Amino acid sequence: MSWVSVKSVNHFLRAHHYLGATMRGIAWHDEFGVIVLSSPTSRMLPQSWLELSRWCITSKVENAGSRQWSQMIRSLKHLRPNVTTIISYSDPSRGHTGSLYRACNWWWAPTWHRLRPPPTGNGSWSQGARQSVKDRWVFAIKKDSSRCEILRARDSSILSCHPELVYREPGGVRCK
Repeated sequence: MSWVSVKSVNHFLRAHHYLGATMRGIAWHDEFGVIVLSSPTSRMLPQSWLELSRWCITSKVENAGSRQWSQMIRSLKHLRPNVTTIISYSDPSRGHTGSLYRACNWWWAPTWHRLRPPPTGNGSWSQGARQSVKDRWVFAIKKDSSRCEILRARDSSILSCHPELVYREPGGVRCK
């Protein structure tokens, strides 16, 4: 188990991950599979945060994902001590329900696309192709006073009808 270049695991990702290879970030490779972390793609997120861009588990060992995640986080805290938050997106249309995120203590943080899907291409880069709405997930490594405001949904009409969709930090701390 160690940190390696993304280039060195791209053959693995091409063979085992539905999105295939990636050219950015750093990779954690161990007996369970590969995790790739990179700078966030969203312009709205701080560059001091990281984004989980690939998580590819090939092991059949029980709790492989949560075991891999805990080992990687322990190492990341030493490698990048200033990182406070990791963000990720799951695609329910691909069968990704978020169960692994929940098992590893991630929190669901809905984007406005989840609350009120837009009438346009929903983030598509090509004409006519619609992308499915993704679920956003947050893993807090340590306290970050800006996290709550950054992740707060800003659709008051939806939130007044569905207060359960309001992003909260652990322990029920509600964003203002």
